[in-house]
Amino acid sequence: MRRWFLARSRMLLRPVALTMFVFGLLVWLYVIAIQITHPVWLPEEFSHLNFPPLNWRLDEVGIIAFAIAAVGFFVWQLEQARSSGTP
Repeated sequence: MRRWFLARSRMLLRPVALTMFVFGLLVWLYVIAIQITHPVWLPEEFSHLNFPPLNWRLDEVGIIAFAIAAVGFFVWQLEQARSSGTP
C-alpha cells in the first residue's frame, strides 16, 4: 500500500510542478502588466478582505508568484531529468 502511494505521488509531482510554474508565471506577468499600466495600484491590497493571508499587497503577490514559479520550474526540471535517466 505504501509503495503504491509513493509511486502515485511521484507520478503527480510533474504535473503539479508544471502547474505551479505556469500559473505562478501568469500571476507574475499580471502584476508586471499592472505595474506598467497602473503603477499606483501596486501598494493596494490584492483582495477586499482584510485578514491575513488575504490582505497582501499586489507587489507582494507578484513576489510570491515569482517564487512559486521558480520552485515549480526547478521541481519540474528535476522530474524531467529523473524520468529521462540523466543524472
